[in-house]
Amino acid sequence: MGFTKPKKAIGLDIGTHTVKAVLMSRASGRLRIDQVTCAPVDRNELNADPVRAQVSAVRNALDAMPVLQSQVVAALTGNTVVVRYPRFTDVPKDQFQDAIDREAKNNMPYDLRDIFLDWVVLDEYQEDDRQQKKVLLLAAKHEEIEKRLQILQLAEVQCGVLGVDSLALADAGEACGFLPVGETVAIINVGLNSSSIHFIKDGISNFIREVNWGGREIIQAVAKGRRCDYEDAIKLVEEFQLSDGAEDDMPEAIEALETEISLADDDSVPMAGDPFADLGGGGSLLDPLEEELGDMGGGASQSYNQGMGAAPAAFDKKVESVEELVAAPLGRMGVEFRRSFDYYEHQLYEQPVDRIVLAGGLADFPLVAVTLKDELGFGVVEIANPLDSSLLLGGEDSLQPLIKRPAQFVVAVGLAARGMVDL
Repeated sequence: MGFTKPKKAIGLDIGTHTVKAVLMSRASGRLRIDQVTCAPVDRNELNADPVRAQVSAVRNALDAMPVLQSQVVAALTGNTVVVRYPRFTDVPKDQFQDAIDREAKNNMPYDLRDIFLDWVVLDEYQEDDRQQKKVLLLAAKHEEIEKRLQILQLAEVQCGVLGVDSLALADAGEACGFLPVGETVAIINVGLNSSSIHFIKDGISNFIREVNWGGREIIQAVAKGRRCDYEDAIKLVEEFQLSDGAEDDMPEAIEALETEISLADDDSVPMAGDPFADLGGGGSLLDPLEEELGDMGGGASQSYNQGMGAAPAAFDKKVESVEELVAAPLGRMGVEFRRSFDYYEHQLYEQPVDRIVLAGGLADFPLVAVTLKDELGFGVVEIANPLDSSLLLGGEDSLQPLIKRPAQFVVAVGLAARGMVDL
């Protein structure tokens, strides 16, 4: 009996708060989103048994999807993967793999025996009559891959492709038509524990930064200030709407807090378990900033009070407005993101970013966009919306989670689009 090749792909974004799934097919030569589901990860179970909690959420998210008839594409989190963008000059085709291995040996922070290495040529061009190749080089520890595969296996899901969530942002941008040629677009994915910034120039991946800041800091600040439990704080954040004048007032509140945050690179101390600690001071411009080289295992972000020192006295008292409660974590977010943009624009490529597209579960929280506009000097920060893109859409009933919170599904859309490449 022969096997029929799948004609659909499922992008499976396994988060620590929610598991998102997007079913995609092709119609008249165009990609179409047929179905979207999501399932929350039980927080109490997550604290007791993280694997079991995510397995349950994966099963719930995929329960109504045609898993056996589709190619499933899941992903590692960006903070568990090392990304490099080396360039090679005049390397013959039959020697290219050896050149890749030498590059990895010299510039990856792991023993090559401990990692899975993958690469793809992003661009080929002539410069000074010499052939240049720009390569995307990825490394992930075997144990991180095994952790993700364990969740899929326990959920009885056969994974066809295992990608990286930060790279899926580019796949989503291409599928949705968010990446016009001639522009540099920064897609920012705000996760619960950390965030990713993917800089894409002329539709080609150019640089990725993992930022040690996530939406948990905002939720914790609201929970503490309102003296409510975590789930109630999430509800307050999700239902928040800007009050009149709030957008004008937030930059001043955040600016006052930024004086509490040191920007000095020399004061950085590598964290325990830092996989880059043995690199010394000879890193290249493509290396992450020292302050962002925390444990690659992706532990939870610390709150402002825990990770950045005591909050100013004005925030010790109970305050009622959400705007005031979240000013401190948003101030830290603004600093972290601005430093990454400054590094890309002024040290690495000396070219400005033309557009910012915001994705992830916290993209709809209005004060995130307000803060980014002020900190990065952008008149507009776009919220990613696969519904308003070049993708075809299935029936409205099957897309309700996407209709409700479109930016939350950008990674899953990108993973599904990646899966359709092979079909």
